Amino acid sequence: MSPDDRRDEITGYVNRMQRTRVEELAEIFGVSAMTIHRDLDHLAKDGRLERIRGGARAITARLAERDVKLRRHLHAEIKQELAATAATLIEPDAVIALDDSTTVGALGAHLEARQPSTVITHSLALMGIVSSLPNIALVGLGGQYYQETDSFLGSIVVEQAQRLTADAVFVSTTAIKNHALLHPDAEAALTKRSLLKMGGRKILVVDSTKFESSGMYHVMDLGEFDDIVVDDGLDAATRTELQRLGPRIHIATTSTKANS
Repeated sequence: MSPDDRRDEITGYVNRMQRTRVEELAEIFGVSAMTIHRDLDHLAKDGRLERIRGGARAITARLAERDVKLRRHLHAEIKQELAATAATLIEPDAVIALDDSTTVGALGAHLEARQPSTVITHSLALMGIVSSLPNIALVGLGGQYYQETDSFLGSIVVEQAQRLTADAVFVSTTAIKNHALLHPDAEAALTKRSLLKMGGRKILVVDSTKFESSGMYHVMDLGEFDDIVVDDGLDAATRTELQRLGPRIHIATTSTKANS
C-alpha cells in the first residue's frame, strides 16, 4: 500500500471510529508507530483529522466550521455528489452566483463543462478556479478577507452584490431548522442573504446532516428557494416536508446508498 493510499484508509478508519490510538493503527496497517505518527501529522496538516495525544480523532462538524481546510474534507464524497447533481441546474450561458461554502465550492470542478457565461463569487478559491477558465467571465466580490473561510465577507461585499443580478444563485449553510436556512456567523449570514437577493433562481445545496442543526442568524426560509439539492441520507419525513414547502427537490445518490 502506498503512503497516500494508507493515509486515505487511515482517514476512513478514524472517521468510522471517531477516535483511535497510534498503536492500534500501527497494528492494523502493519507499519511502525513512527510511520503512523508521520501519517497523522500529514493528515492533520491537510485538515483531514485532528491530532490528539497518542492518536487522532475525527473532525466534527462543529470543529470544521471554524476552518475552511477542515470543512473541505468533512463529508467530501457527499459534497462531490451534491455538486455533480447541482451542476445539472446550471444553464449554458447563464450568469450564476456561488457562495463561499465548501459544498458549493465543489461546483468549481463542473464549471468548464456546464459553461455559464459568468460566475459571481466572494470565494477566493472559486475565483482562482474561474480565472483559469478562458470562456467564463469572473466577477469577484471583494472586501474584508477572512482566512478561516477563504473568502470576502461583510458590508462591502453586500454593497457590491446589491448592484448585480444573476440567473441562478447557489448557496449552502451549516444549519437548517424550523424550515429556515440559518448560520452561526452574522457576517456570513448577511453575505449569503445578499447573494440570494441577486438571483432569479435560488438553489440550496446541502447535505442531510445539516438538518436540525443550530444556527443563530436567519438567512432565508426554505419555502423561498426554487430548488434544494440534498443527498439521499435525508429521511423520508423531512423529504416530504421539503416538498410541501414548495421547492423542487433533487436527490444526489451517494456511494453508500448505491452500494447498499
